[in-house]
Amino acid sequence: PFRYPAVVDAMKLGVEVAAAAAALAPLFGTMIALALTRSRFRGRGLVGALLILPLTVPEVVLGSSLLSLFLQLGTPTGFGTIVIAHVMFCISYVAITVRARLRGFDWTLEEAAMDLGAPPMRVVWKVTLPLIAPGIAAAALLSFALSLDDFIITLFNAGTRVTYPLYVYGARRAAFPPQIDVVATAILVLSVVALGGTVW
Repeated sequence: PFRYPAVVDAMKLGVEVAAAAAALAPLFGTMIALALTRSRFRGRGLVGALLILPLTVPEVVLGSSLLSLFLQLGTPTGFGTIVIAHVMFCISYVAITVRARLRGFDWTLEEAAMDLGAPPMRVVWKVTLPLIAPGIAAAALLSFALSLDDFIITLFNAGTRVTYPLYVYGARRAAFPPQIDVVATAILVLSVVALGGTVW
């Protein structure tokens, strides 16, 4: 499976981008979900609508609009722009997933912790986050899978960098080495194992 360095490099880049998206998107998405669930503020409905937007807008529109933004800012396309683009659309999935977890959250547990003398940050670290951790973990895995699989948005914002989906797309025009099938099967098996581990 590692005979062709180009396949290995593309897979490495895809995993690095997916890992960055799975680390950053849950961080921002969880904060958004907590703010929307716990707070009442002006523009709350607009923020909720903006969260749904990346899920409903075609990826061609998202990819081209992000590319035009990067070009206007003079940002060279590459690893950084791919990560920003992937985090941008993964945040919506994270916020919606964590928000669903927060809907069944018993807020009296936080109040009890504060009544017992815990400061606000200790309540967050010792009560809130452990209880919503399964939702955050599920959102992180979802972000990793969506990022690793993305083609259209990556195509617009990758520049000269080639992730695994872009490599597969390019390989179909010339030679399609069997290593592509092997790596794809390995991704499938690892995904099933990860899913089984989270269920267990």
